[in-house]
Amino acid sequence: MDKLETIKTETEELLKKMIDKFELEVTQEEEVFHIVIKTEDDAPTVIGRHGETIRALQKILEVMFYKKFGEPVDLLLNVNDYREKQVERLEGIAEDIAQRAKSENHEVPVRSFSSYERKIIHEYIAKSHPDLTSYSEGEGRDRQLIVGPKKEE
Repeated sequence: MDKLETIKTETEELLKKMIDKFELEVTQEEEVFHIVIKTEDDAPTVIGRHGETIRALQKILEVMFYKKFGEPVDLLLNVNDYREKQVERLEGIAEDIAQRAKSENHEVPVRSFSSYERKIIHEYIAKSHPDLTSYSEGEGRDRQLIVGPKKEE
């Protein structure tokens, strides 16, 4: 069985322990496996509060496949277009932060984002606000995102 089929089969087995009705599609784009789950009634169960369950599930699957294949496997788990809606929400937050950094003309620190969420905000700031910069500092749970005006050289 190839990697894609193994990922699909193992993910189905895990999901069957959580929810009853779902459709599953697994595709590969470059080195990332995209696992798309469609479910009518059980999306909140799989997504969880503030995306906690979907992040945990993705991590569990990454560990399972690392053990199975003996190498890291990059996954992106998505349920009923949750990731697209999440990107829209994060870009709205990024825009608010950018406007605040511009109006106050200094750096704005923001906490409580996952590495994936920080990445989305960094990309948005870089694309939409060339006069601003963004970076992360700190470690673990204390890691925070900083958005501010670019320093003049």
